Order: sequence, then structure tokens, then C-alpha cells
Amino acid sequence: MRFKNYIWDFDGTLFNTYIHELTVLWNLMEKHGIDSMNDPDRVYRLMRVGYSEIMKLPGMTEDIYYEFRGRGLKTGNEELFPKILPFADSYRILAAIVSSGGKNYLYTHRDSSSLSWYLREYGFDSFFSDAVTADENFPAKPCPDGLLELCRRNSIDPSVSIMIGDRYIDGMAGKNAGMAGALVNYPPELPDLSSPSPDALRRGIDYTAESLAEFARQMEIDMSFMNIMKKKDQKNHD
Repeated sequence: MRFKNYIWDFDGTLFNTYIHELTVLWNLMEKHGIDSMNDPDRVYRLMRVGYSEIMKLPGMTEDIYYEFRGRGLKTGNEELFPKILPFADSYRILAAIVSSGGKNYLYTHRDSSSLSWYLREYGFDSFFSDAVTADENFPAKPCPDGLLELCRRNSIDPSVSIMIGDRYIDGMAGKNAGMAGALVNYPPELPDLSSPSPDALRRGIDYTAESLAEFARQMEIDMSFMNIMKKKDQKNHD
């Protein structure tokens, strides 16, 4: 593997949250009578840059925005449809890193209770050594404060570490903390026209990949053992 420590964003990186979040937001916009001023594609493109970009939408208010954030964080029986699910290769890449002697960490703007629920629900909790969440009130990415605290309390050497996310602010948070930065699940299409072009977004980012599987190849993470385990599990159930 290229790095010892892999620090992950959650939303849009390990778990596919965008369909869920877009549906929750669009339903709220319809409720407040502002959907006719926008279109789902533009809303999605703004969300891919950062949730705060939603405030640029005509008719959007802080009250609606915070109602959206609250509804989007509901879990368990209160979780709104469509459900948030892990990406197909999330489990495999996290397990492969641990199996190869590496460590996984999380740095997310999601609160700890919501994060913990998803990790437990889908069996991901054993893969992570530590996490920094919104509950610790660090300045938002790309500020490096949260990452620096994660490094301090876990004696992480930034030179052998990488921050991985699906948005520019994730990769640049890593760069600002003195480590490598990567973008995964990064769409090739142009974000909202008011946002930087893909070339500008990727400037300064060390790695970009359109999928976790592609990122694993770039990092020389061997996930083949997971295929062997899957075959064994299938055989045991036959």
C-alpha cells in the first residue's frame, strides 16, 4: 500500500448519501413552494460542491436549510427514503486496508450519533481506529483543524497518511494538514457553472478516482483476499 493511514470522509465517499439527501431537500422545497425556481440537476450539482452551496438556490432560507439538515440525519426507523447505503466496494477496501496492516479513520461533518448508527448497522464499526465528527465543533473543511487533532491524539504521521473524500474540500483539508489528498466517486461532469471547473477543482489534489475500486488500484491495495472469503462464505452456505 502507498500509505499507512487512510482518513475517510463519510457522505458520498463510503456511503451513497446523495440520492437520499436530494430527495429530502426536494420534498422540502416542494413543501415550501420553491421547487419551480430550480431543477434537480442544479440542486445535485450544488450539493456535490458543498451543502452550504444550497443557500444559493432562489427562495432558500436558513430555516429550510436547517430543516433539511435535520431530516437528512434521521436514522433507524425515522430514516427517510430512499435509504442511505454503502457503496459496493466500501466494505472490501476498508477490510483490505486493515488486513494489510493499515489503519482507517474518519473525518466527517456528520454528527457522531448518526455516524455510529450507520457504521453499526452495516458492520463497518470495527474498521476504524478513531473519528472526528461535527460534535467536536472544529472549523469546517478545508480547514485542517479536525485532521490535526486526529493526528495528535493518534500519533499519526501526516507523511504516511491520506485524506479521502468526494469533494474538493475533503482533499484540500488533507493537503492543508500536511498529508496527501484524494477525490473518489468524483463525477466527470462539470459542477454547477458558478463553481470551479474540474481542472481547477483537481488542482493540488494528489489522486482522483471515479470509484473506490479505481482508488484501491492507485493505492496498490490488494482486495483479492476478499474475493476468496466471499467464495468461502458462498460455499459454506451451499
